[in-house]
Amino acid sequence: MTTMTTTSMAGVLPTAPQLLCAFQGRRFQDRVLLRTARTLADLHARRVQVHDPILLAELDTRRGELVDDINDWVIQELPQHRNGASLHTESLGAVVDRMAQSWVDANQVIDREGPRSDNTHKHWYRLAELVDGYTDLVIDVAGGRRRLPEQ
Repeated sequence: MTTMTTTSMAGVLPTAPQLLCAFQGRRFQDRVLLRTARTLADLHARRVQVHDPILLAELDTRRGELVDDINDWVIQELPQHRNGASLHTESLGAVVDRMAQSWVDANQVIDREGPRSDNTHKHWYRLAELVDGYTDLVIDVAGGRRRLPEQ
């Protein structure tokens, strides 16, 4: 795969900083994936405040639909190389959903416990790990070394 193809394919997927901005509600750049990421973060934030099991189930159903939307988008927009590329364990939608949840959790704990608590550090460290993992995944998918499951 040429560098130009790798770069253009990586450019189709948002970067981790773009996702984090989308979770915050900033800079969507009218990209479907970023708008969907923002909605996932909103649903996770709402989920923390809800105690009704029926409403929780509705929020989770909607999250599942958004994860499927991301996965459908990936199938349409990202040609994936099957030859020699190892299969990633999660779909891109599932990865973005976990990042959105981690972002919400990290922000809530810093608001609740402050920036110096061990719990705050633990949550932000976990988010940083997910950001690094997402970045590596995007690079590997763009380079043809890894492929995403279709659902």
